[in-house]
Amino acid sequence: MRLTVLIAWSLPLIAVAQPVVPGFERFPRDNHAQQIAAGEVLINELNCVACHVSAGEKAKRFQQRQAPILFTSHNPAAPGWIRNWLMSPHKLKPGTLMPDLLHGLDSDKKSEAVEALSHYLMSLSPSVSSETAMTGDSDEGKKLYRSIGCAQCHAPDAKDNGRDIPLGELRVKYTHANLIKFLRDPLHSRPAGRMPRIPMTEQESAHLSAYLRAGLKPIDLNRLTRDSAAFKLQRKGAKLFNSLRCANCHQSSKFSVQPVLSKPLPELNHQRGCLAQKPAASVPDFQLNADQRTAITAALQAKPVVPTLLSETHHQMRLLNCTACHDRKVLGQPDSQRDELFLGLGKDLGDEGRRPPTLTGVGAKLTESALHKVLRGNGPVRPYLATRMPDFGEEHANHLTQLLAVTDVRADVKPTPRDGNENKVGRNKYGRELMGVRGLNCITCHQLAGHKSLGIQALDLASAPERLRPEWFRDYLINPASFRPGTRMPSFWPEGKAVSSILGRNTELQIDSLWVYLNELEQTRLPEGLEKKGGFELKPVNRPIVFRTFMADAGTHAIAIGFPAGVHAAFDSESVGWTTLWRGKFLDAESTWDDRFTPLAKPLGTNIIKLPSGPAVGLLQDGMPWPKGGLDFLGYRLSKGGTPTMLYRHGKTDITDTLTPISDGLQRRMEFIGGEGNLWVRLAVAREFRTSERGEWIGDNKLTLIVPNARKRAIKGSSELITPIKLKATDKTVLEVQLSW
Repeated sequence: MRLTVLIAWSLPLIAVAQPVVPGFERFPRDNHAQQIAAGEVLINELNCVACHVSAGEKAKRFQQRQAPILFTSHNPAAPGWIRNWLMSPHKLKPGTLMPDLLHGLDSDKKSEAVEALSHYLMSLSPSVSSETAMTGDSDEGKKLYRSIGCAQCHAPDAKDNGRDIPLGELRVKYTHANLIKFLRDPLHSRPAGRMPRIPMTEQESAHLSAYLRAGLKPIDLNRLTRDSAAFKLQRKGAKLFNSLRCANCHQSSKFSVQPVLSKPLPELNHQRGCLAQKPAASVPDFQLNADQRTAITAALQAKPVVPTLLSETHHQMRLLNCTACHDRKVLGQPDSQRDELFLGLGKDLGDEGRRPPTLTGVGAKLTESALHKVLRGNGPVRPYLATRMPDFGEEHANHLTQLLAVTDVRADVKPTPRDGNENKVGRNKYGRELMGVRGLNCITCHQLAGHKSLGIQALDLASAPERLRPEWFRDYLINPASFRPGTRMPSFWPEGKAVSSILGRNTELQIDSLWVYLNELEQTRLPEGLEKKGGFELKPVNRPIVFRTFMADAGTHAIAIGFPAGVHAAFDSESVGWTTLWRGKFLDAESTWDDRFTPLAKPLGTNIIKLPSGPAVGLLQDGMPWPKGGLDFLGYRLSKGGTPTMLYRHGKTDITDTLTPISDGLQRRMEFIGGEGNLWVRLAVAREFRTSERGEWIGDNKLTLIVPNARKRAIKGSSELITPIKLKATDKTVLEVQLSW
């Protein structure tokens, strides 16, 4: 009896609230269709199908929500919290989705059941962390809580109010160390994504933890019996755990219990069971209010309807509470009373510098890869926003990405084809001119490739090709206000008419030139106004640079490839072969851009290795020099990461030739498809080659090669390293060579 009294005195006096489900609370229910949609949200979020199997078309409407995992290193449980929780989850956390499973017991029986369940559950839980954790500042935590997005879903003062998503008695449930772990990765124990992961540092988590745990001292009910009676309590608790069907919702690595199912959803009596105004002792009590019971009943009674893509998309966005921070036409927008909580870290950007962007048409705006990154909280492009985009987990990212990509597609817009030859007519040049101070002066507001703009520091345009669909880019530039009313972005093509005379005032060519320029930004110059004198060095940072130029040893058809790993190569596309390898810095583009290729470009780095001039592949005759022709260059293709593969042909044989950085140099991979007989590959030329004990070929120019079946031949006072290729008419032959120097 003492336990019951102690629990009652320790709990805060907060009125019991109905389950708080943002997807239900935040949306209208003033017609029957909306009522049904709201009921479907509740059925999903209350996890009704964990006990009531849904079949047929209803199974497509109702899915099981993954409940929190019991118990993880991020989510251990203190005995005191477990006892309080089981006694009355709705008092400890008003608005919780957890039902009261013991509401039909009198106080004595309930205390006995709670004690047994507590002993069993604590046998499953890892010990509560006593490790030393980083110190946090409560005042800093409060600032973070209100600015990074926490307060858009939870009450701004972090107090449960029966309307916002409840926090519960965090000071009781978590130690400081465990709350830091949970805040940094809530998906670890709550994979459903309703509590997403907000990117933050350990120090920021410590500040938040200090703020959320501030106030009264934790309830000290951490004592459990350790005598022989504890084992009896554990066994009794295990039986209760099974009979109450806890494992229908919760999972844990510590137990494996098969769910026990009740009547299917279509067979339920809507006046009884969990939906009754006063549920019977044998069923869970969710504390549903009249509106929630009505909505659930409407959803259960509705005729099966196959959901449309739009309704399914909006259903998922309601569940994830997307409109807590973003607006989306039809679906909703953030709470106007919390607008002041959106803060900007930059100056002079107005509302666009503090409010998260609209989600209206976002599937037509962003590529699928960009959408996926956004939903995983990766790669923020608006560092001036204080609010942080959270990570909803891989399952939600995949599902919602696919839905948005199809739902938001515009029937009146055809995708813009890209054939890889956009710059053959010099659109790169005009795009640079339009971007600069003598063109449209985009750089006055926008950053570019990490370079600060001349004025306000708006979004970096270099990210556009990786994120945006080109057709959206075009339409947005023509009329920005139609996509974001009140935007500060002007239109330089009002009603589709160009204000600049560049390219003969041709709107389509101007916009396409800007797109081409941004796509090829790593290979070209910064716009006038950003470019600094002497700033012609090309620096591959995030992906390789493929740069066409006139180059010493590689000729007037040179293709230079710079790798972020600091190893580089040049290819002569006229004679069709690799000509130069080097390390360190890549290239100075001044002669290409400003001096009309005079003088010829040279490597900026060191450890320069010259490879044999002429074609890389040929037919070989004994005693005869290496052939001067025989190869047709077909261009190159880029991998997803930007690495080029050279494409050429010898007779009926198609050849691919790729260099890839490795730890001590480059890996060369060649594929030969079609043809019959033998071809030869000339790999290197030196005065002499020697072999090492490990089978390496080492030239006197310090180039070392590992290659199968290689041999050397003497020709006119030098030594050539060559290897045969046996062609297969119906299959491909692969040659791999390692080069180090």
